[in-house]
Amino acid sequence: MCHVSAVRTRLRLSLAWAGFVAAACTSASARDGSRRWLRVAHDSSYDIAIDTTRIASRYGHEYVVWYRTDHAVTHLYKGKPFNREIVQSVLQCGNLSFRVASVDMYLGGSRPIAQQRTSPGELGGQPWRHVERGTIEEVAAQATCSFARQNELRRQR
Repeated sequence: MCHVSAVRTRLRLSLAWAGFVAAACTSASARDGSRRWLRVAHDSSYDIAIDTTRIASRYGHEYVVWYRTDHAVTHLYKGKPFNREIVQSVLQCGNLSFRVASVDMYLGGSRPIAQQRTSPGELGGQPWRHVERGTIEEVAAQATCSFARQNELRRQR
């Protein structure tokens, strides 16, 4: 029974990935109508998008990426409600690992309720965290890597 469940989960992830590729090929439009944010993953709890205007290549297959995560359910941070996060991270596509440079938390479109920043020295000393397999974060990371590589190839032409 567990094997069937694992196969179904992988199938759903594959279908989500195929949906991303099809959506990316047709339009980079986001819910807000701009071409800036591209949805890379979605489920009943999260809507994850990347800022297509601020992806920067670093070393090899390492990219600085800005993610926007909209939460279906409002969360609390130090007693303050939020339902959106904007996260700047460094993503290694070779092994799907990341470091977090900054996090801004919002309630809707209001001003940030909290901001966290990492200095360049702290970022370099931060351990790499591996994206957990079989999660929406893995779908988002794989889609981000695919978009970043394609974007880099377009720039080289």
